[in-house]
Amino acid sequence: MKTKKDALIKYYRCNFCNATHEITIKKSILDGQSKYPFPYVFLHDSMTNGDLQELLTILYIDSNGKIRGTEIQKLGDNNLFSKEQVFNIVKPLVEEIERLQEDHSKLTKQIEDLKTKS
Repeated sequence: MKTKKDALIKYYRCNFCNATHEITIKKSILDGQSKYPFPYVFLHDSMTNGDLQELLTILYIDSNGKIRGTEIQKLGDNNLFSKEQVFNIVKPLVEEIERLQEDHSKLTKQIEDLKTKS
């Protein structure tokens, strides 16, 4: 097990895609659990016979950072998120992008104004 200053680096060999994945787990996540082992979820892809398959992997991590169990689920054509969840995720992001675009326009105008005054 490798460690970074604030994270553990774990290696997990997926039995489905036969690839080894490097997993970085922040120590704050490890220390902040009320129950062990806790589930740690990540997504990865697998190419089988030319078909791309998305895999949801759940690792069960103990208090020492060891992987104590695994669970893999193939994601099918059904959505991972509902339309409502996607909307609730995307709406604030779009609003922030619009705000940043307005700020950019204002700052660009201020720069041009300063240039003309010089």
